[in-house]
Amino acid sequence: MPTRSVLASAFVILAMTLQVVAAPSPAAPRAIDEQAVLDVVDAMLAAVSARDEDGTRRYLRQSGTATVLFHQDDGRVDVRNVALGAYAEATPGPERYEERMHDPLVRVRGGMAVVWGRYSFAVDGKVAHCGYQHFDLVREAGQWKVQNVTWSVERSGCD
Repeated sequence: MPTRSVLASAFVILAMTLQVVAAPSPAAPRAIDEQAVLDVVDAMLAAVSARDEDGTRRYLRQSGTATVLFHQDDGRVDVRNVALGAYAEATPGPERYEERMHDPLVRVRGGMAVVWGRYSFAVDGKVAHCGYQHFDLVREAGQWKVQNVTWSVERSGCD
């Protein structure tokens, strides 16, 4: 076999090996910044679940926005946009809330990040609604803060 063919074959095998080795494993740990962003979103959702308005606001930028898409039974979608502070507003009550994201996608580039995925909102252990939500975050003075949150409210398909 000529030397060029041997070298070309070796390069192809090396390139294929590197692709397999470099491919992320589903169980691979998150990068430090990705985990820090996810920790902020998880802590904020825990504060929402606890109806802790001050705790929720701790993770929000004052100038942020919140957008909610209400899916109606007749197929219409009502869209509402409010100041982000409205996302934090909480009312005391005896019901136990639990808002969770399921297998969120996290992307970070420099001082901006996005967390996107399916979520569920349960009241006293029973799912009240679900949908998709995404959080836009920015790093400000070394801390990740939510600049925007958008979510859908869907009452069917919440298995």
